Amino acid sequence: MSALIMRLALPALCFAGALILRDQYDNQGVINGSQDLTFFLVHLPYILLALAALLALLSNHAVEAGATLCMLCVYWLIQAQLQVRLESQPAGQIFYLLNLLLPCLMLAYAFIPEQSCRQPLGLGAIALVPVMIILLSRLLAFDGDLFLASAQQALSDPLFDGYLSTSSTTLYLGAFGACLGLCIYRQQTLESSLLGCTLMCYATFGWIHLANISAFMFSGIGVLLTINLTASLLNIGYRDELTQIGNRRALKQSAKTLRGSYSVAMVDADYFKKINDKYGHDLGDQALRVIAGLLRKTADGAKPFRYGGEEFCLLFKGKSKQEVIDILENIRQAIANYDMVIRDKTHRPKAPKQGEKRRGASRRNGELRLTVSIGVACSDNCEEFDQVLKSADKALYRAKAKGRNRVQAA
Repeated sequence: MSALIMRLALPALCFAGALILRDQYDNQGVINGSQDLTFFLVHLPYILLALAALLALLSNHAVEAGATLCMLCVYWLIQAQLQVRLESQPAGQIFYLLNLLLPCLMLAYAFIPEQSCRQPLGLGAIALVPVMIILLSRLLAFDGDLFLASAQQALSDPLFDGYLSTSSTTLYLGAFGACLGLCIYRQQTLESSLLGCTLMCYATFGWIHLANISAFMFSGIGVLLTINLTASLLNIGYRDELTQIGNRRALKQSAKTLRGSYSVAMVDADYFKKINDKYGHDLGDQALRVIAGLLRKTADGAKPFRYGGEEFCLLFKGKSKQEVIDILENIRQAIANYDMVIRDKTHRPKAPKQGEKRRGASRRNGELRLTVSIGVACSDNCEEFDQVLKSADKALYRAKAKGRNRVQAA
């Protein structure tokens, strides 16, 4: 829930920050009074959006790269073509086309599946806006009044005494609503970015008459995209893709922050190789996800990490040895009492909630029972994390030697 709140709050904070900064600079008369500052403000979005595009390409996120390149092209068009009265041409036609196509592009990027930059669809997402700009520029070069009548009609009948027509506003609202719904449903950074892009683009074109409004809004977009893409890179580096819990790198990072007493527990799935050999690696992956999910639910404040293979690690802070052993015993029982169902891929429900209901309904009639062995060590006599970890690992081997499916203290 906290992650969802952050994804929804970040676009709003970037938008509010852009508005406040623009208002402050305008009230103090700095915008019109300093050419150096104005030059910096106008070029700041280029720097931020170029940085975001580079991050997207480095992380191999083609859709994010395409959306960032879209914002870069739109800002370039604003600075190159829309710094005049909209009644002049081709500024009016470009303004009209941008506000019809931009919300549609936001919707397209929201519904394109996650792609690599080397996949055809990923390359298409990256090249979509530049190719579209080239084609439209060729059309306008061939006939300079091609969209003139539609543009003049849209500008003559704006909504809310602004510059955007009813059709453009409707498209923006539709794109904003779709991105908001997808952000809540999928809980991914892409939808958070598109949500902010849609909001700040609408504000830019709605208040296009304000001095340097595009510079502030697109700087906000650049900050939003950079933060979300950086978060994605950190997520890749510190989160296990299969189980969606922290990986070994995240464990080592958490270990650096340890102060005072703590406990480390090593959790290992029993007979995991037999599960893979008998049922296949797909069911083995499913078993690891089940164990990780139960660790999150029953660890009572401890942080779970996937240490490697079928081995997990739990980090307890500020709990007594007996408290930790009691918690681990509850974890062991919860996993042992969980009956896994071997899923039929052809009849597997698409919605996660439907899958949860089916698993819950069939819990007592499962086809596979998982167990884990657990070793735990405390930092009472040793402050070095690596030594505590080794002690927990040795305790884990003793638990396996004594018959598995048990908790063993160091």
